Amino acid sequence: MPQVNFAGLQLRNPVIVASATPSINVEAIKRAEDAGAGAVVTKSMIFPNPQTGRPAGNCLRPRFMVYNSPYGFDPVLFNKDGQFSFYRSAEVYPTPDEMGRMMEKLKGPNGVDIPVIISICGKPDDYEEWRKLARMAEDFGADAIELNMHAVPKVSTLDPLFISVPKSEVKIPVICKMMAINDDPTLAAKKAEAAGADAITALGTFPFDGLEIDTEHERPWLGYHGMGGSWLRALSLRYLAEVAQGTKLPLSGVTGIQTGDDAIKYMLCGASTVQICGAIYAKGYKVLKEVADGIDSWMADHGYKSIEEFRGKALQHLNDQEFTEYDPPVRAVVDESKCIGCGVCKDSCMYNALTIENRKAKISEKCDGCGVCWSMCPKRAISMERYDR
Repeated sequence: MPQVNFAGLQLRNPVIVASATPSINVEAIKRAEDAGAGAVVTKSMIFPNPQTGRPAGNCLRPRFMVYNSPYGFDPVLFNKDGQFSFYRSAEVYPTPDEMGRMMEKLKGPNGVDIPVIISICGKPDDYEEWRKLARMAEDFGADAIELNMHAVPKVSTLDPLFISVPKSEVKIPVICKMMAINDDPTLAAKKAEAAGADAITALGTFPFDGLEIDTEHERPWLGYHGMGGSWLRALSLRYLAEVAQGTKLPLSGVTGIQTGDDAIKYMLCGASTVQICGAIYAKGYKVLKEVADGIDSWMADHGYKSIEEFRGKALQHLNDQEFTEYDPPVRAVVDESKCIGCGVCKDSCMYNALTIENRKAKISEKCDGCGVCWSMCPKRAISMERYDR
């Protein structure tokens, strides 16, 4: 597994545990290290609410929902790398006092050897609070700071002062975790770099308000703020790709990573590391090594010895006419040596272009080249090929 330098931190591998409950305390972080993490970002440190004395709002039970079927979470589907959704409503965040005690253990004789990045999150109208949190994080021994900007409530655009103020206070690397899906990612990345960020993480839990309904009792089950999971990977990949076109800063991809192949997609879009959260809920900490091993295997198969050799390689093709042409002359073609005649393609074809003959799929000139059959084929026996009109 190749080592990687991320924002000045030397990591044994590019797989980082994202800031969330899987990194909320000493025991969790040690489990992450034992499972193969290259680094850990702690759960965000925030000041407690002066009215309640607690570091977060409500603490509903249950606070989380992980599911990949209409009826909840099916581990059989997940173990086949099926996509899943991850929603959360509210979480407990460590206070500065709690973070100080935690870091004392993590940096002590029986602590951890991997970098510990402290996530901080101040109020959306209090730059001084962000400065104080940054100062505390460095004093506690953090190897770097990640600014939890995506969790700042009711803020829709990146404010560079949330970066420049903490950055002016500390000497350790400061990583900006992108917060606003309404921002132009390329311009936001330029702002983050100009404000002094040493790296960018994109894109964290999506700030959408969701809802689930309990059909048995005919009422809302729980409302959610913050969504993640592999179903959002395509959106986050696009965001990261656009961020990469606005900055030369090191990038960390996050959201929807549950396999080595998922991680490679982020790296081809410009990331040098990836962060994992939801997949740990769904599969446990062992998924960290699985992703790391998957990266290693892919690199070996493709002849790469370092991530830098292929990082961002897909970006040059984002606007290739071959892939963006509105109506290219394309048809589906069947490789009969792979086809098992299952009929999945026939059932999904809206143009009645497919038949099954002698247990093999046959495609007629009715084919529109839409590609649904290609995506549905369980044996990858269908390819999309150009033809002369």
